[in-house]
Amino acid sequence: MAFTCPHCEAVAHTRSSRRISRKLREAYVQCSDLECGHTFVTLTEVVRTLSPSGKPNPDVYIQRGKKCMPPDDKQLELDVT
Repeated sequence: MAFTCPHCEAVAHTRSSRRISRKLREAYVQCSDLECGHTFVTLTEVVRTLSPSGKPNPDVYIQRGKKCMPPDDKQLELDVT
C-alpha cells in the first residue's frame, strides 16, 4: 500500500507493518523523495462491510452500510439495500 508524504507529497511506501487487532494494522512508511526522507506511522482500520463474508466470524463486528463521507462526483454510487 502506498501513501502520499504529508510534507512533500511524494509517494511513500510501506516498509513493514504489524497487526494490532483483527481490524487494525499499524504500518511504518517511508517517503520516496531522498531529500525529504520522512518516515512515519499509519493506522489502517476496517470500518464497514460492503459485501458480507461467506465465512463470518461471530467474534468480529463490522458495521454494514454506505460510506459516511460526502459524495465524490468522480465516484460511482452503488445502492446497497
